[in-house]
Amino acid sequence: MFSAEELSSEASTQRSQPINTARPASESLESLDALEQLRALLLGADYEILYDLRQQLLDRERYSLHVADIISEALTLRAQQDDSLTDALSTTIESAVSHSVEINPNRLANALYPVMGPAIRKSIQEVLHQALDTFNYLLEQSLSVRSLAWRFDAWRTGRSYSEVVLLKTLVYQVEQVFLIHRETGLLLQHVVSPQAITKDPELISSMMTAIQDFIKDSFNVTSDTSLKTLQLDEVSVLFNQGPHAVVAAVVRGNPPAELNRLLGEVNEQLHRQFIYALKTFQGDGQPFKSTQPVLERCLKTQLRLKKRFPWLAILALVTLVGAAAWWTYQYYQQQGLVQQALAALRSEPGLVVVDFQNTQDGYQFEVLKDPQARDPLSVIQPLQSLASKVTALKVTTKPYLAMEPEFVLGRAKQILQPPAEVELELAANTLKVTGQSDLPWQQKLQQSWPLIAGIDALDLSEFKVEDSSAAQFDQQLRTLTAKIEALRFYFSSGSSVVSDAQAHVKQALPLILELLETARSVGKMPQVSISGATDETGTEITNGRLAKERALAMRDYLLEQGLPASVIAIVKPDTGLRNERSIRYQVDLF
Repeated sequence: MFSAEELSSEASTQRSQPINTARPASESLESLDALEQLRALLLGADYEILYDLRQQLLDRERYSLHVADIISEALTLRAQQDDSLTDALSTTIESAVSHSVEINPNRLANALYPVMGPAIRKSIQEVLHQALDTFNYLLEQSLSVRSLAWRFDAWRTGRSYSEVVLLKTLVYQVEQVFLIHRETGLLLQHVVSPQAITKDPELISSMMTAIQDFIKDSFNVTSDTSLKTLQLDEVSVLFNQGPHAVVAAVVRGNPPAELNRLLGEVNEQLHRQFIYALKTFQGDGQPFKSTQPVLERCLKTQLRLKKRFPWLAILALVTLVGAAAWWTYQYYQQQGLVQQALAALRSEPGLVVVDFQNTQDGYQFEVLKDPQARDPLSVIQPLQSLASKVTALKVTTKPYLAMEPEFVLGRAKQILQPPAEVELELAANTLKVTGQSDLPWQQKLQQSWPLIAGIDALDLSEFKVEDSSAAQFDQQLRTLTAKIEALRFYFSSGSSVVSDAQAHVKQALPLILELLETARSVGKMPQVSISGATDETGTEITNGRLAKERALAMRDYLLEQGLPASVIAIVKPDTGLRNERSIRYQVDLF
């Protein structure tokens, strides 16, 4: 037979290895080794049973199936014996729940929803109902004759108004709670309500214990009998006896029956949490300081709220509904005005609304405006008087060029400014000019029409130019030529440096520029040639070089002053002029 040590050692060495649990049907006694044969001869049929049990222990799957058949009954029996199973599984269950919440919190939320949902709704409903009643009651009392009487009592008795209101409207209030050791009668812990006036809690605890002992001794009652209630005018003392401690509550008013139940629950909780400290109490109350939060559960207060029709709450509700209705009306009226303004701006030629938004200062419209279009503010002016009552309508504009024919034609008239004898028409992006004008306007037309957006071609088939000012321009050109050619600038002896030439340039530069503009207006191009001269000192070669240097120096100086280089030319030195250290100008028109 197998010993327990054999089975356990073989199970520990073979559980980590794959085990063939099925014995072949053809296995015979002859195929076993010598040890197996000996075991079979000695044990007989018992060997087969032990071998099957051994295989079951070594095979995890079979062992798990066998344990699964009895695990629920085993857990039930163990739970009936003591709380060790609860202690052992609590940590595992808490970890499993925490892990499940971390992985998928919605699963636990969905499982608790049928329970938590109605509870939360009921709690919220009760809180709102109580808050509404309290608010309505306080509003009524703050303006009633009763409140004035309560204020007089507060002044007469020296108490605060809140204390008087509490006493007048109080159903009950637990002012003090004592935890007394039952065997010794010593005070373990004491809690008091903020509104209560308390004396020495040790003395009160001793008196309560003495009263209970007096009753037991005087009336020959059993030791298990205890005092439940002690009544003195409007103050009651409720006692709840436990095996090792007594919870006593001092109540002002008429305590409800549920307060006794609460005292019993608190006493039971204290016995569960502090049973060892209560049994081994030797006069040290330090271990019971942590009982204060448990005892404070008993400090209940209930006020007398008179049920009345909540007219103030109804008034507040009506006010809120009216305010919401007014706000809705204002909102839709504002939206209607904004949509009207938006439609008016979009329908106006030459205006494009690119954006509009509601800001703190009102509705802001962003509009692209053609220079020929109407002012957007004038478009929405009829709506401004209505909009000022609900909101402000503001417009910011940015320039752009409209391509509508009327705007293109208006833009052409504004830029070209045609004379009265000229008419402009636009057809298929072609500007047709009819009538007659002078040459300057014709030149302006030629220069300006390609710059007008929306015009691709120019039709001059019915346009004529009157050149009545040609003689005038010729006379003007001759006058300017004579003035320019009469100008002289003198140099120092043997020098080509242009110095103190401001007065000369101030006189020459405007004349040359005017000559250039006038010549171009009649289709001509002027050329101003500069030639230098010298006096008789020096050789001919030296004087020729010096004359050219003087012409070049004056040309460079004029170019620095802004004269176009295409207008100026340099000619050979004027050797015919002697004793004249200067330059002179010659004008040619091409």
